[in-house]
Amino acid sequence: MWRLCFAYLMRPGLAGIGRSLTLGVSLMALSVGSAVTVSDAHAQSADGGLFGRPAANPDAQMLLQADQLIYDNDAEKVIATGKVQIDYDGYNLVAQRVTYDQKTKRITASGNVEILEPNGNRIYADTIDVTDDFGNGFLNALRVETPENTRFAAESAERFSGQKTVFNHGVYTACKACKENPEKPPLWQIKARTVVLDGVEKTVTYRDATFELFGLPIAYLPYFKHADPSVKRQSGFLVPQYGYRNALGYSIRIPYFLVTSPSTDLTIAETWYSKQGFMTDIEWRQQLDSGYYTLKAAGIRQNRRSEFTTTPDSLETYRGMIASTGKFNINPRWSFGWDVMWQSDRTFSRSYRIAGYSNEFVTNEVYLRGLNDRSYFDLSAYQYLIQNTPTALQQQDQQAQVHPILDYDYVKSNPVFGGQLAYNLNVTSISRSDPNSVVPVSLDTRFHGIEGASTRASVDIEWKRTLTTSNGMSFTPSFSFEGSAFFIRPDGTAGPPTIVDDNVLRAMPAFGLEYRWPILATSASGSQIFEPIAQIFVRPSLGSASNLPNEDAQSLVFDTSTLFERNKFSGYDRLEGGVRANIGLRYSGLFNNGLSISALFGQSFNLAGANPYARQDDAVNAGEESGLETTRSDYVAMIGLNTGNNFFYEARGRFDEKDFTVRRLETSLRYSSSRFSASAGYTFIGAQPDYGFAVDRQQATISGSVKFAEYWRAFGKAAYDIQNNELVSHSFGVAYRDECFSFSLSYSENKNRYSSDVSNRKVLLRLGFRTLGEIEHSQDISEASLF
Repeated sequence: MWRLCFAYLMRPGLAGIGRSLTLGVSLMALSVGSAVTVSDAHAQSADGGLFGRPAANPDAQMLLQADQLIYDNDAEKVIATGKVQIDYDGYNLVAQRVTYDQKTKRITASGNVEILEPNGNRIYADTIDVTDDFGNGFLNALRVETPENTRFAAESAERFSGQKTVFNHGVYTACKACKENPEKPPLWQIKARTVVLDGVEKTVTYRDATFELFGLPIAYLPYFKHADPSVKRQSGFLVPQYGYRNALGYSIRIPYFLVTSPSTDLTIAETWYSKQGFMTDIEWRQQLDSGYYTLKAAGIRQNRRSEFTTTPDSLETYRGMIASTGKFNINPRWSFGWDVMWQSDRTFSRSYRIAGYSNEFVTNEVYLRGLNDRSYFDLSAYQYLIQNTPTALQQQDQQAQVHPILDYDYVKSNPVFGGQLAYNLNVTSISRSDPNSVVPVSLDTRFHGIEGASTRASVDIEWKRTLTTSNGMSFTPSFSFEGSAFFIRPDGTAGPPTIVDDNVLRAMPAFGLEYRWPILATSASGSQIFEPIAQIFVRPSLGSASNLPNEDAQSLVFDTSTLFERNKFSGYDRLEGGVRANIGLRYSGLFNNGLSISALFGQSFNLAGANPYARQDDAVNAGEESGLETTRSDYVAMIGLNTGNNFFYEARGRFDEKDFTVRRLETSLRYSSSRFSASAGYTFIGAQPDYGFAVDRQQATISGSVKFAEYWRAFGKAAYDIQNNELVSHSFGVAYRDECFSFSLSYSENKNRYSSDVSNRKVLLRLGFRTLGEIEHSQDISEASLF
């Protein structure tokens, strides 16, 4: 086989082929395997491909390869036949026959024509007739596959000015063809009399279109437009949303998405409610080099406020909200951000289901955070908003305003006296308008928060060093110091009488010693580790805490996760004092059959000094009925099993120190595979009258998901209150997802936390069409809708 390569010096344009070639004959036939290289080709339009491409290279060369190349000097045509391939400025054309007409400057190709564009589009056609810059042309029996796995097809197509392509009787889909039956219609497709691909506006426009699902027409679209598959952001109308609520009536929301720059965009939406009128909401988003921020606002003039049965919905005419979020990376280790919302009344965002702000509880937050290899910094301010029914105003005044809270943890990288030195700093400043108080069954009023303001600054410094003997035993001595300053400014007389306007200092030094001895046992079936652990902390006895508010140490759960903590309280407002010992036995086993087991069993002892968990002077009775209030604590235990074949089991509990009665128990069982997953759980908490729970609490949960067919999945979950013999919540649904379409339909029901006779019921439908968008409809079907 001969392979000849000719380089032509020519003026720009394929029309130059042959005009500067002087062979002295009018017809020339080249042998099999000919190749032609053309230099200084004509620059294309900036658009180029169907969906746009980078600017053409003015120095691009054209390489033409074929089994036979014929130059007709009289007709001024170049004809290539047999395995023709043309490479030019990122384009690749393959065909059985290609003819270039120098007079008309057009290229015609036929026979299994395939064009690969620089942007990855593959174009298939029976015949094509295009200009030499690929800007204008006609294609017959066309099919296009994009890098985004979308597909166009048409009886014919015509390209204009290198910017616009018109498909005649076109079809578009993002679904793959069925391998077993390629002629079978895709799951969804759009058929249209004309389909226009605009390379300048980056849009796909359909006229006289029909939307088909499973091969059946379900909607007629006289005019329809969406962004082309190569575009991630495109201005235009988004999918409308429909709904109904008792107080609002029927609704339709029409959003418009506007791209204002490569880094900014805006969504404007108008929602019509049949009972309340029009609501406008707007959201602005901007991405910057170091982060992003958003601004959101919504407002309405209610036409029929009497439709509401609750306040303030039924009292307000003009209602609205303003919100903003943001996050900025100051450098790789520091970030600053916020998430805040203001509204005209306490329930507007929930009543009108403003996206991102419709939950019953909303938290406003501003923060500055830093994370290093051995340190962490967090400076945050919080405001807690309640958007519920009539008692919300009272509950809102009971919520704490945190302004601010500072956490700083640091561990020194270099050893200090051969050990590790770490210190923690915490400053918390809180205020509220009303006291947050509860009267439990024991009639001993508990104050979750005082009316007024309080500030506490605490520092905790700890040094420890681990010494290991030759036989594997380890001893870890430690020294620590905790110091706090309280600045208490109560208002009114509704709070605890012992908490008065005062400044209080508190200090707690401590010496600790921990002993561990892991013992390894190996056998033919696997390996096991038995590790006895013992701790002792020596501290002075702590005085009365009745004059100190308790804001951050109210939630006390004594289990294996807190057994070996120096301070088992959950925050800085309360401290352990006196002499306490903690002992336990840890076990872990790994076996050759894939089974692994981990377990821990232990107990805590108050050896000397006042037991801080048995005191009756705490504002919230923290420590009472926790299992630590006695000299010898309850037993705590946990066990975890991994069978190695996708089964996982875990249980942890607390048991009475006298008769081993269960005081608290949490168990869970999980299984997962490619087709099926399930989990079940059980929780038991014994009666805690001093905490406001006169009887035991028991709840069982179950959830599961099964793939019952390719792409299809059914799912559900439920929670059952065993003590009160009622179903607290349950949901179930079915979902479908493949490469181009997603569908889910679900039902959920939840008991109202304030009234067990009221249930919140909702049906949610989602339809997703890849590259087109997602449709979501949620309908509240509660018997007594509050809104």
